[in-house]
Amino acid sequence: MKNILYLVVLLTTIVFISCEKDLSSSSKETGKIHIDIGSVLNVHDLGGEFKTIPSVEDFKVMVYQADGTLAMTFETVFEMPDTIELATGDYYVEAFSDNNLPAAFDNPYYFGSTEVFTVSSNMHHSVEVLCKLTNSIVSVVYSENITNSFANYSTTVTSSLGSLVFSETETRKGYFEPSPLDISVNLSYLKPDGSVVIKNLTGNIPAPLANRHYQISVDASISDGMASFQIIQDTTEVIMEFIDISDNQDSLPGGPLAYGDLLITEIMYDPSALSDTEGEWFEIYNNSDQAINLQNLILGRDDTNMHTITDSILLLPGEYYAITRTVQATDVTNKYVYGSAITLSNTGAVLTIYNEEMDGNPGVVIFSVNYGDTDFPSGSGASISLNPIFMNATNAVLGTSWCKSTSSYNTGDLGTPGMANDSCQ
Repeated sequence: MKNILYLVVLLTTIVFISCEKDLSSSSKETGKIHIDIGSVLNVHDLGGEFKTIPSVEDFKVMVYQADGTLAMTFETVFEMPDTIELATGDYYVEAFSDNNLPAAFDNPYYFGSTEVFTVSSNMHHSVEVLCKLTNSIVSVVYSENITNSFANYSTTVTSSLGSLVFSETETRKGYFEPSPLDISVNLSYLKPDGSVVIKNLTGNIPAPLANRHYQISVDASISDGMASFQIIQDTTEVIMEFIDISDNQDSLPGGPLAYGDLLITEIMYDPSALSDTEGEWFEIYNNSDQAINLQNLILGRDDTNMHTITDSILLLPGEYYAITRTVQATDVTNKYVYGSAITLSNTGAVLTIYNEEMDGNPGVVIFSVNYGDTDFPSGSGASISLNPIFMNATNAVLGTSWCKSTSSYNTGDLGTPGMANDSCQ
């Protein structure tokens, strides 16, 4: 079911004198529009029906000329006359609930607009405005483990435009303008010795959609130290999503990773101590504020060599991971061996990390760098590495942000696989 309010606009054009503007000249043709509002509203909701749907009669209605010039405004549908006179021409109509806020409880905002239509003489027209819920909806449910065991608990949901705190007794739904949402769950309990233990869990909804309900279910256990929450997206239009986040950092953030969440920060394409087929490697860095599981992400070179990471590899924020061609390439323990699927050209190539495969193709790009581009250093016997002061997606693609490594690792070549990079002098 969709959250839709139907604003039906019936246009019946006749020739008469408009009272809205000075159209007294008999040569100026006018038309009449009749705006009728009805509602067809069916809501599929988790745990109950919405109780805060604004009244259709309170919607604001604005009539525009096709060029965007405002022709008429009605503060409420209730105040709107049965018929409206307009000069013949092209128009569109907007209708909306007059309560648009970036973040608020029990505050659904509806908006709709027609396509451009023509008011002409001696013809009848009928158009309708579909007023849809434009918010992302968030609710929080605490388990009995939480309510019975924890002294204090709350969940804060934040966008770049505003935030809401779902306290212990908060049961209302929060309505947000669709934009990335950060989630912070704060839990505290008393130990037998009287000391207070605080748990903080974080996660996000990277791309919340309008007209969708995301329920955050928080559960935790004091006895085994487990604490986690799950986000359930309730919708009839897209597949339900489950996002598990726990304090032992076991899970993925919800949805595709955004560009720059992971970076490629070091590349050994021309080792000297080992042959290229044994000693090539590159390094991935978690540039986000949450743990990322690398499993099922796709590594690519020049859109031709591809490899899907098969192991479950949890990379914490600020951590590095070596991606090696062979086990012998480096002795660090935080490494993944991709084998012969990818070769690193000594003259440069485009290395890319993709999200999980979709419909047989690599998902959205997470990060891509062309290490053969202008100003990138050459590094025979030494890796090239991103300057630690430029650990961001904007600078990481610039050759001027990279330099040759100066520290040696176990093979005798220079580089810092799986560790913080050398500073560029």
